[in-house]
Amino acid sequence: MRLVFTNADQDTFDEYRALFIPRVLDYGRKRGLNVSRRALELLLDFKYGAPDKGGDGLLARWSTADVVSLLLDWLPAESGRSAVRTAEVRTALDSWLGFLNEEDLLDRRSDAREDLLGMVDRLADAYQHAIDDPAEHRVAAYMHCVMDDLGFEIDDPEQIADFEAKVEAGAIAVDDDLVAAIAAGEEEGPKSLLAGPGRAGYTWRAPRLLEDAELDAAITAAPTIVRLRELAPEELPEDAAEAWLMAYDAVGEALAERLNLDEDGFEAYFGLASDEFTGSVLTSLFIERLALPASIVVEMVAELGDQLDDEFRMSPKQEAKFTEAVGLVLTELERLGAVEGATSGEDAELAGEPVYRLTPLGEWAGLEELTAEDYTIRDFDELMGESAEVLVERAAAGEALSETDLDSWIAERDEEAAMRELVEVARRTDDSTHRAAVRAVTAEHPSAAHPVYEALRDDHDFGHQARVWLFDAGFAKESDLEAEDLSWVMIDGIAALARMGMLGDEQIQELPVNVGNDGTSLFDLARMLRHPETGFLLTWLGENHPDPALRKEARTTLYRYQSGQDRRG
Repeated sequence: MRLVFTNADQDTFDEYRALFIPRVLDYGRKRGLNVSRRALELLLDFKYGAPDKGGDGLLARWSTADVVSLLLDWLPAESGRSAVRTAEVRTALDSWLGFLNEEDLLDRRSDAREDLLGMVDRLADAYQHAIDDPAEHRVAAYMHCVMDDLGFEIDDPEQIADFEAKVEAGAIAVDDDLVAAIAAGEEEGPKSLLAGPGRAGYTWRAPRLLEDAELDAAITAAPTIVRLRELAPEELPEDAAEAWLMAYDAVGEALAERLNLDEDGFEAYFGLASDEFTGSVLTSLFIERLALPASIVVEMVAELGDQLDDEFRMSPKQEAKFTEAVGLVLTELERLGAVEGATSGEDAELAGEPVYRLTPLGEWAGLEELTAEDYTIRDFDELMGESAEVLVERAAAGEALSETDLDSWIAERDEEAAMRELVEVARRTDDSTHRAAVRAVTAEHPSAAHPVYEALRDDHDFGHQARVWLFDAGFAKESDLEAEDLSWVMIDGIAALARMGMLGDEQIQELPVNVGNDGTSLFDLARMLRHPETGFLLTWLGENHPDPALRKEARTTLYRYQSGQDRRG
């Protein structure tokens, strides 16, 4: 069963949630638990999360912080007047955790079941108040953000009282019209402090953070810092990181002036304030990870400023202005030691123009920028401590340099132990892309993976894959294979390529139409094997094969498969 969906799109998640829900409901039913389907669906919505709030896509891992976000942010905002009761949430979560535990699927990094359910109990009254009075709850969430921005501790009763007194006395200004609009649901307040991390940050690069001394040295060597230390040493803080951030902030402050615009004019033209524009150049390079030409950075920044989308293209004049602004920022980031440009090399040759990538100092700065925007991002050490499925899911999703991350993850462990963890992901998953990723990476470690696959040669569910892997790696003879082994793995691999978007018209036409010695077609083979991906693959080929006759054959075969006409007596 696939349990990591951090990089999954909504359609993929919906496909697997349709499998997950009945299993949990069945678990609860057998134990006399009245599990609310709606509560379970809402919990799944939360755990899949949104890009910038909610859960992290890790279905087998729950923390008490997740429960807080679920009850005090997600459910009050998402369920509205039809909110589920606390008891329904508790029972759904209890069945979820119990099911995973019984199947030995619960992540060891998950908080204890009793702690999670205990947090539901402790927050019951607060949750009930949030759904009974949503207007007050929205205002409270907004005021918490105001307090936090001003440096107040939101869980300190004395500081709360001090804040409220200052608001009452007018010492802290609050926009009453905005508060009223938030209360009425007419305006959306800032992201709640309890909103949860969301998935986006976990899909991006996991930066290798510099040690303090290394960071100081990188900052000290940056040309802009060297120049400022020489010209005005008293104006820069002694602390290297503070000095760098001050110089970085100055880039945004000066950008509008360098383009002969005031701040209002800059924002009207670019759709972003000048400091946001500077930050978007830095974070675009952080998020994409690969070296990027300035033209791509221009497009990304323009999209962030709502100046570019699928239906609207920039005019030549507008594009030239964006290109000038991005170029100025990239130049200053180079002088700050955060970016390095290259006019030669493979990346630049492919792009036909200079390309830019973040330095280790730039990775630190990008992390600082995105963390300030409330994104939660794993650093490299945290990624290396993750489960095998997290690394496999990143690789299967095609995230930039994710295969390098997976290689590093293996190198951090005993090689055979790493192979065992990876093969276990393939053994229990119901996702062909994850199986394909594991086949590929374990093939690069044949000696360490050999005993792992050998032990599964006769496994009822995994034997097909184990025997074919051993055959491909040279550890088994063709006579060791069973009749359907090669066909099963072939169908699995084709389905994985289709799911990963790696089959264009040319690749589809190269697929073997007749694969059996008796002339059996690929479609009939998939139907007769009743492979887990048969339904998906026939549907996909019926929609995407460039040959109309073969599209029709795929649809006809799918009908026979779904109607049970292929079942053998």
